[in-house]
Amino acid sequence: MLRQLLIFLIPVAVLLWQLAGAPWHLPHLALWPLSLAALLIEAVWLGKRRSWLRFLPLLLLLWIAQATILLLTLLPEVMHPLHVAPRRREEAEAVLEEEHHVPSTVASDAFGGELADAGLAETISVVLPCAEERQNAIWTVERFCRRTPAEVLKEIIVVDDGSDPPLEELFQKDEKRLDQDPACRLRFLRHEQTTGLMAAKLTGGREARGDVVAFIDCHCAPQMHWHKEILEQVRINPRRMVVSAITDLDMDTFDEKKDSQVNAKCYLTFDADFKWFDDDSDFIPTISGGLVAMGRAWFNLTGGFDEGMHGWGGENLDQSLRAWLCGGDIVRAKSSRIAHMWRTGDRRTATHYRIKARSTNNRGRVVAAWFGPFKEVARSAGGVDEADVQNYANFKQRLNCRPFSYFIYRFRKLYLEGGVIAKESFLLQEVSTGKCLHTSASFSDCAKTRRLQLGNVDRLTGKCCSGLRLHGTNNCFDFFDSKGGIHMYSCDVMGRNMNQQYQLQQDGRLQKGEQDCIVAQENRVSLKPCADLQPNEGIFRKIEPQETKEYQVYRRELAKDQWDSKFPALPDN
Repeated sequence: MLRQLLIFLIPVAVLLWQLAGAPWHLPHLALWPLSLAALLIEAVWLGKRRSWLRFLPLLLLLWIAQATILLLTLLPEVMHPLHVAPRRREEAEAVLEEEHHVPSTVASDAFGGELADAGLAETISVVLPCAEERQNAIWTVERFCRRTPAEVLKEIIVVDDGSDPPLEELFQKDEKRLDQDPACRLRFLRHEQTTGLMAAKLTGGREARGDVVAFIDCHCAPQMHWHKEILEQVRINPRRMVVSAITDLDMDTFDEKKDSQVNAKCYLTFDADFKWFDDDSDFIPTISGGLVAMGRAWFNLTGGFDEGMHGWGGENLDQSLRAWLCGGDIVRAKSSRIAHMWRTGDRRTATHYRIKARSTNNRGRVVAAWFGPFKEVARSAGGVDEADVQNYANFKQRLNCRPFSYFIYRFRKLYLEGGVIAKESFLLQEVSTGKCLHTSASFSDCAKTRRLQLGNVDRLTGKCCSGLRLHGTNNCFDFFDSKGGIHMYSCDVMGRNMNQQYQLQQDGRLQKGEQDCIVAQENRVSLKPCADLQPNEGIFRKIEPQETKEYQVYRRELAKDQWDSKFPALPDN
């Protein structure tokens, strides 16, 4: 009797182990030799005891069950090993480290807090903050409804921020009746008065039920398969924010323009604003705000948005710093294309709302909450005390957030090699006249001129610098014409704009581009081929150089925090 029980006990035990191992991720490969051993033992017993062959059908059923479970558990690992959603934080970071060559950000201080199981990132809640968007809201809902698979689209949440008449009424009157279309899974939330973008996003985010929450402006059109890479990126790292490729919306078709430009990346400036830029890295320092997705668990853990902000602007800076300083990251999803309506002057792109809530200094709140010692070099964004942003304290402690110097160090190529933080500022004196380069069109007494600094990455060396930047601003010397002289334009920190190529050569010549040089002609800025210059013509020198305040603060904070010693291999862009 005991031997008969053993015949069934071994395959049953293996089967139970398999059933337990599937959800708990036990080592499935170890089951193969165990199953094979059980099979051999059973075959030997059956061969010696032919009278037991009557049990063979039952044993065959057990063997088939074992083989089926093994195939089901092994096939996903063999066919798609990198697309299995990580079930634990360690697994997520191992994939991240292997795929992007990024060192793990998990430290003994639990950087990023404890994130509950984020699930498989299979469904998306699309949150649309809408204030007087009217027909744009209907078209946006329709595009997301028709271009998102049913198994992925958990819901579309329209947060009506005080529209008059209410947006729900417009949907009810529209002949498409998207509000009754079960495929759209449309929900309406409403503020009775217009409080602004951040409050609307926060309302929608807190009500979202999908694994991933995608915050999308209420005037956008996604392209097919827009969701795929977003879900893949969140599976790789549940603490990740994902920005789609932002393209241009054609208002005639409410779809992506042909040959559209593509944007995704911004950086934070010291006046608490953001500027667009691009480079080869998929990591994003700062989001623009209009299109971003993240896991719902991560959104809730970080607190989402600053509930003290009203109106428009600043929430993108806050969310970006919440990510990078509190254990997350931000990447772009190049294959996820979403067309966005820009305010171009076309009446169809005009705003129709007025903020009725009490206005707040949102950029000032970002500075007070995040800049720390760098607050002393922030420009035009003060007026908010740290006592006014005490609502940040709980989640900062919960996530063990790092100081602002870590953000600068993480993107040191942009901030240091790109000249956002210059080591020195100076005056640029034309030797023959003794006058200094004043603004962009003339020379003047050096005591009256603005200070300059080097700016923009030199693409030949990857180091600073290939241009001239007006110190204390975000503007660089750009194109030249005979009437206006050198025109100023927003700095292209990665050095890709050839108009901004201004380099002070070893012989003192200020060369623009490949062959022209800046010269003084009757106190006016002029351009002349470098090969045609006289020996003493067009010679410049730096005078009154001094270390910038921004670099002083960074150097001091880096010495204190020692990020370069702790994370020497951390990517710089």
